[in-house]
Amino acid sequence: MPLYTIVTEAGSLTATGKQALAEKLTALHHEYADVPRNWVHVVFQDYQPGSGFTAGVPAAAVALTLLIRTGRSDVYKRGLLVQLWALVQEATGAPNDQIVLSILEGPASQAMEMGKIMPDVVSGG
Repeated sequence: MPLYTIVTEAGSLTATGKQALAEKLTALHHEYADVPRNWVHVVFQDYQPGSGFTAGVPAAAVALTLLIRTGRSDVYKRGLLVQLWALVQEATGAPNDQIVLSILEGPASQAMEMGKIMPDVVSGG
């Protein structure tokens, strides 16, 4: 179920860069959450130059939103955010003030993967 949506200014990541980041995110989530690799989905969305802003000033802002099942501890989520930040910053070269990450959660009973309702998180992680 993990769904990563990464929004960047068009041209800031090449196709190769996107694939490399997707591979790193998949590996991290597979190891950190102990979920199968084929549960991890990564979608990139590009916006046109001049359409991103930070503090009201044009900037190549980067946003990563992660949708996961509820049930993980705050410590787990904070640890994951720190690792995600490093991967996103390495891949994009964006400065700290132009990166934003967020974890959104939904009940497993409200998500499907491969035609089946998702199982609850086994451990609080």
